[in-house]
Amino acid sequence: MAYRPSYRRTEKRIENVEPNLTPVMNLMVVIIPLLLTSAQFIKISVIELNLPPAAGPKMTELQQPKESELKLDLAVTITDQGFFISTAAGILHSDQGPSIPKKNGEYDYETLARRLYEIKQKALGKFKDTDSIIIQAEPEVDYQTLVSTMDASRSIKLQGREIALFPKVSLSAAVL
Repeated sequence: MAYRPSYRRTEKRIENVEPNLTPVMNLMVVIIPLLLTSAQFIKISVIELNLPPAAGPKMTELQQPKESELKLDLAVTITDQGFFISTAAGILHSDQGPSIPKKNGEYDYETLARRLYEIKQKALGKFKDTDSIIIQAEPEVDYQTLVSTMDASRSIKLQGREIALFPKVSLSAAVL
């Protein structure tokens, strides 16, 4: 014969119990700062360059060069044919074409860096602005070509050493 189940076991007690939120709150207090400090934020690389000042006539009067200062005024113009290198003395030509023509349809950054190194060596001590260069580009030149030209004009690697060429880079529109 089977016994009847106990009334105590089948009775469902309904209690109004509030959940304990303290452990969850403690977890949030610890996890949020941990996630914020360990998160990798967007890294933006910055290319330092000098833009021409947007100045009126008063500013240009102040910037009149002294006659005794010799300026190199080195400029590299990027065209679809290659690189034209010019100084205050004139344009460095190779057979009436660009100073450094494209090699197999690609810009030759190594030759550009070597040529700029030669110019830097000749200009040291003679000119005031031996650390400045103006890079000019035609509108069709893509951004990567412009950045690679800036990199080639800033430094050159010779015999395992990095030598600074023209760290002060200015941009300009190409005028041929």
